[in-house]
Amino acid sequence: MSIISMTGFGKSESTLNGVSCVIEVRSVNSRFLEISSKIPKNFAYLENDFKAQIKDKLVRGSVNISITLGAGNAGNIPVCYNEAAVSKFVEITKAMQKKYGIAGDIKLEHVLAIPEVLQFTDGNEDNEVWEKHLKTELDKALDGVIAMREKEGANLAVDLTRRVIHLNEVIDKVEVLDPQRIETWKVKFRERINTLMKDSEIDEVRLLQEACIMADKLDIHEEITRFRSHNKLFLDALAKGGAQGKNLGFILQEMGREANTLGTKCQNADIAALAIELKNEIECIREQSMNVA
Repeated sequence: MSIISMTGFGKSESTLNGVSCVIEVRSVNSRFLEISSKIPKNFAYLENDFKAQIKDKLVRGSVNISITLGAGNAGNIPVCYNEAAVSKFVEITKAMQKKYGIAGDIKLEHVLAIPEVLQFTDGNEDNEVWEKHLKTELDKALDGVIAMREKEGANLAVDLTRRVIHLNEVIDKVEVLDPQRIETWKVKFRERINTLMKDSEIDEVRLLQEACIMADKLDIHEEITRFRSHNKLFLDALAKGGAQGKNLGFILQEMGREANTLGTKCQNADIAALAIELKNEIECIREQSMNVA
C-alpha cells in the first residue's frame, strides 16, 4: 500500500425516475478534513449524513461535494409550504396585537420571512428512494476520489524516495570531507596558538584540553547518525503507506534541525555548502509531503 495524496476527483452520473443525477467530489490538501457541499435544498437535511459518509472514507483534505439533479433546478423549487407554521404565526401575531394594542396588518412578506416556511419536499415515498440512490452514487464518486488519491500518492512516494536517497548521498559526501576538516582544523589551531604565544612557553596539557573542548564542539558525527536515522524513518513511513502526512511532517522537522546544526558546527566551506544543499532538498520534500494525507 502506497501513501495517499490529498488531491483527488470522483464523479458519478445516473438517472432515477427520469431525472439525471450528477455527483462530483473534489479533494485538495488541507491540515484537517474540511467538507463543504452544494446540495439541492430538498435534500439539505441529508448534509450531515453525506459528511459522515465522506469521513468514513477520507482522511484529511479539503473536500467539496456537489450534487446536481436534472438541469440544475430539480430539488431547488418549493413544492409546498409549512401550513402549521403559518397558522401558528398568524395566531400568535393576532394574540400579541390584541394584548398589547399593536396595530398593523399581517402581510405576505411577513409570512414568507418565517424560517423554512417554503418546503422543498412533501415527504413522499420518492424521497426514501432518492436518499438511498444519492448515498449509493456518492459512494461511487468517493471511490473515484480514493483511486485518484492512491495513484497520486504512488507518484509522490517515488519522488519522495528519490529525494531522500539524495539526502543520504549528500551525507556520504559530508562523511568523506569530515576527517580532512578535522586535520585542517588541527593545523590551523596550532598555528594560531604559536602565533599568540610566540616566545611564551606553551602548556601542552592545557593546549590538549582546549583542543578537546573545541573538537567536541566541532564534532558532527551525532548529527550525521541522527540524519541517517531520520532518513530511514521517512523511507519506512513511505513503505508502510496509508495516511502518513503528519508523521512525515514531524520527521522533516527533525531533518531540518540536524541540517541547521550541521551547517553551524562544521566550520568548513565545503560542508557548509552541502548543509545548504540538504536544507534546500528538505524544503522541496516538505512542499511535496504537504499533499500527503
